[in-house]
Amino acid sequence: MTAETHIVLCVYNGREFVSEQVRSIQDQTFRDWQLWIRDDGSTDGTFSVLEDIAASDHRIFLYPRDGEQLGVSAGFSWLLERLPDSARQVFCCDADDVWLPGKIEYSIAALHKEEAHYPGPILIHTDLQVTDSNLHILDQSLWHYLRISPEPATLERLVIENVATGPTILMNRHLLQRVCPIPQSVPHHDWWIALVAVTFGRVVALHEATVLYRRHSANHTGEYRDLTGGVRHWVSKVLGARGRTGDLRRWLAISAAQAGMFLDRFEDELPQEVRVMLKEYSEIPNLGLFERKLRVLRMRTLPEHGIVRNLGLLLRA
Repeated sequence: MTAETHIVLCVYNGREFVSEQVRSIQDQTFRDWQLWIRDDGSTDGTFSVLEDIAASDHRIFLYPRDGEQLGVSAGFSWLLERLPDSARQVFCCDADDVWLPGKIEYSIAALHKEEAHYPGPILIHTDLQVTDSNLHILDQSLWHYLRISPEPATLERLVIENVATGPTILMNRHLLQRVCPIPQSVPHHDWWIALVAVTFGRVVALHEATVLYRRHSANHTGEYRDLTGGVRHWVSKVLGARGRTGDLRRWLAISAAQAGMFLDRFEDELPQEVRVMLKEYSEIPNLGLFERKLRVLRMRTLPEHGIVRNLGLLLRA
């Protein structure tokens, strides 16, 4: 029988960790899967490691090396677009993480439960345990570590920030058919997938960690800044605003550009109020100072961020 569960892994210079990640997939309690790997122009010998891995397991398929570096979003899109028609449930995978043994089984069970009540696109995602490079636990929950909640998962929120982390994502066939091709210039493939899911289907968060998520400067998400909470934490959010103004404005520009791309792709299928929201958000970087702050106040300050965080955001906008 042809496998219905497929996993895509786009790797760039992942020699140090990729074998451990693949072993964690091979050690899953659910074993009827196929893994599709693309090397994204690695220069550290990753491809040789991948060749050995693929030769050892008939469920693993390595595409020939072409030397082209597509980047993360386009690389994952390349893989997703080439999945066989048998793919009914699809996981995304990063080279430097480790999957906990019940991840696939747990996520698929949740997906089937949702599909029993809802026929459209569905995205399942979970929490992660934050570790250092040696997999020593720093926090049992990425959501706790970053002081965020995965809910509410609304389009208005997801235009601003993503809540679904790539290596935890499971999408069904309906969502897979909607997301591709992923624009090469979007900041993260998982963010685009989440936007599509929340617009045309549903995003479901499972409050259990299924991944050991390495925190280091070389991974795509990068290092997270961890403050200890209390007065020092909140004061830093406001008083540190000026020093982080450039980063905030760059992120505003990135998320605004993605909103514009999303509008271009799906405009004919969106309600009028959603089209207006996306257009107004995409215009933020091009507005004058006063008008920009007013629009940020109206569109980017979220109740779940709290007063202090929203104040810091407004100061930096």
